[in-house]
Amino acid sequence: MENVLSILFCLTLLYLVVTSRIKTYVTILRIQGVLLSVIMIFPFINHLSVHILIIPVMSFVIKSVVIPRFIDKIVIELDVKRIVEPSIQPFNFLLLTVASMSAIFVASHVLSGFTPIEPIPFASAFSAMITGIYLIIFRKKLIVHVVGFLILENGIFLFGTSVAAEMPTLVELGAMLDVFVVVFLMGIAINKISSTFAKQDVSVLGRLKD
Repeated sequence: MENVLSILFCLTLLYLVVTSRIKTYVTILRIQGVLLSVIMIFPFINHLSVHILIIPVMSFVIKSVVIPRFIDKIVIELDVKRIVEPSIQPFNFLLLTVASMSAIFVASHVLSGFTPIEPIPFASAFSAMITGIYLIIFRKKLIVHVVGFLILENGIFLFGTSVAAEMPTLVELGAMLDVFVVVFLMGIAINKISSTFAKQDVSVLGRLKD
């Protein structure tokens, strides 16, 4: 079941690279939050306890509720254009992502023969990291860069479940805190930039000089 959920996670990544609506980006974040929360439960399904459920529940609340609502609030308050303007053609973006994911899945299958890892969750995690980096590189809007960072963090989160049977609670809480700080700071940055520039695209930052 964990492999099925990991594959569904990968499908959300593919949908992410072909969509052009910010609302869909936020919806994908919510879906990934749910998938990650469920994936975290499966290794402990036979011996569930309140302590074990703390991180999955917190992950669901933060990734599927709090952060998406915060992004929606930024989009509404700053009147961000709902359509994303790509710096690369969607089809080319999809081909690049599919090629990268295919290479990652092949490499993880080979690596699983030498290292005790779960190849599909492992490959899905790295695919999310790569997709998050691609979003930051090939999308112009700052709000999409925030989403790209969150997708990257989701990949790191899934990576933790694929290489370890138990996750240190403090490490995961620290990762969530980092996400909160970055999203908060990006919200402030976008707000400040929007007060100076008419658009929230990174292309306008090229006009900044010393």
